Parts: sequence; C-alpha cells; structure tokens
Amino acid sequence: MSRDEPLRRRLRARALRALVGTAGWVPRAALGAGLVPLSRAGFAARYGDVVTQNVARALPEIRRRDPALAERLGNRRMFTRQVADFTAEQAAHWIQLARGAAPGSTRGGWVDELVEIDPSIERLDRVLSEGRGAIVITAHIGNWELLCARLSRRGARGAVVGRVRERDSSHRWLVDMRRAYGVETLPQDASARAPLRVLQEGGVLGLLTDLHVRRIDGVDVPFFGIPARTVTAAAGIARLHRAPLVPIRCVREDSGGSYRLSVDEPLALDRTLDRQTAALDLLERQNRTFERWIMDSPEQWAWHQRRWNEG
Repeated sequence: MSRDEPLRRRLRARALRALVGTAGWVPRAALGAGLVPLSRAGFAARYGDVVTQNVARALPEIRRRDPALAERLGNRRMFTRQVADFTAEQAAHWIQLARGAAPGSTRGGWVDELVEIDPSIERLDRVLSEGRGAIVITAHIGNWELLCARLSRRGARGAVVGRVRERDSSHRWLVDMRRAYGVETLPQDASARAPLRVLQEGGVLGLLTDLHVRRIDGVDVPFFGIPARTVTAAAGIARLHRAPLVPIRCVREDSGGSYRLSVDEPLALDRTLDRQTAALDLLERQNRTFERWIMDSPEQWAWHQRRWNEG
C-alpha cells in the first residue's frame, strides 16, 4: 500500500482482505447477512441521496412504461434499503471469489451451483465459434463478477476492461480477485491494442458500459429519456474488430439466491450509416437493453453510482 494513499482507502482494502480470510469458515449466506447492517449504514450516510436523485430522474420514463414499477420505486426509503441489501449480498460473493475460483478448481464449485447458464448462451457460443473472440457488454446489475467467473469456469478465456487506480488498494484487491478466478484486468485508459489482442486470440473481452464517464471518451446518449454520458469504447472496438456486441447479464432469480446468466441477441454495428451515426445508433440500442434489464431487476442495479450528467 502506498503511503500517499488516503487512509480511508487503505483501511477499506485491509478490511476486504481480512474478510476474505473469514470466507473460508463462514457460510456465504451468513457472511452476506452480516454485511447487511454495514451496507444499510453506508447507504444511509453516503449513498441514499444519490439513489433518490437517480430514481427521480428515471421515474418519469419508467412510469410511462410500467406504472406499477414506478409506484414501487416511488417508496424511496424501502427501495434504497433493497438496493443496500442486494449490495451486501454482492459483496459477500466477491469476498468468496477472492479466495479463488479458477477453472478446474474445486474451491470454485459453488459458482457453478449458484449461477445457472441459460440456453441463450448459444448466442455467445455462436459468436465465439467464428474464432475471432467476443465483445461482451454488461451493466452494473446483478453480479457482473459472478458473470465473469462463471464464464471463466465454463472455459472462456480473456480479460475485462476496468478502472485501475494507482492510489487505491481496494481497486488492486478487485484486480487480484479477478485474477483468482482466472480473468485479467486491462486499464480502461490504455490503447486499443491490448483489447484487440484478446479478441484476435479468440478470447472474450468484457466491458461494463452503463455508468457515467469522465476521463475517457464518451458521448451523450439517452438513458431512461435523459442524456447520459456513455463510454464509446465498445462501439469503437466493434468497428475496429468488425464484430457485434454481446449483451450478457447475471441476475438473481429469486429470494432463494440463485442466479441466471443469460445472453441477449448480439448488437451489430450498422455499416450503412456513417461512422459517428453508426456508433450513436449502437450505443442507443445498448442503453435500451440496459434499461430493460434494470426494469426487470430494479433493486439489482447500481443506483448509488453516478449515471446522468450534472445539472
């Protein structure tokens, strides 16, 4: 840990590593339950207002499409608690993953039992069968780390593109966690060479493309009817590699805790359009896909993260 790193981040990373040690003897459900009070306190102190603001922005469009869902989200206090509780469950899974779940290891067998593969996986298999890899896009919904781990244990190889903070040990913990289940992390501000190399070698390249971007290229694309800064990397890689985007989600099916990994129909770049219009069209279709996912499982999306432009 760097001495220049803020104390809060150092303490958070130490707590995460300590919790990984407990995951060997504490049942996963008990670990998740133990994290619930901490998560609720964190949301109450730091994230509650962000959740409220984000829901307020999305609510008019959600109400237009599904009045019953809008009424449910309108109970801000209850909905924020549901988001906090799911975040605690999510964290428990990540802590368990950090113990190792690499392909072929018995320690990661719980991932195979927890995450059911939907028959729609054939869409990903079809893209991979062409020998040019697959550009997988997903959102901060359900458990995207379980998604990566399950695909890795199924035999997929590749990397994800993510933020790498030099002065944040907890982000290094995330990188180590992914490596423990067989997936490398590529810095999101690096050149396109490394991601393209993954694809050229027939691997899976994973991108999280649903949140606000500041330090990397982005364009304003409607999200629940409101302009939202959206990363352009996925569209750029799709153009360079001449490949579709494959939307995949891994969401909890029921209160029993089981998850389902499902694959939407791949989104291809419309090459009859000029470059800029084609990219915008692809990103609009991506965002509509994410909107549908969020409306299907609203409490499983990261409402506490920044999504829309300020003002």
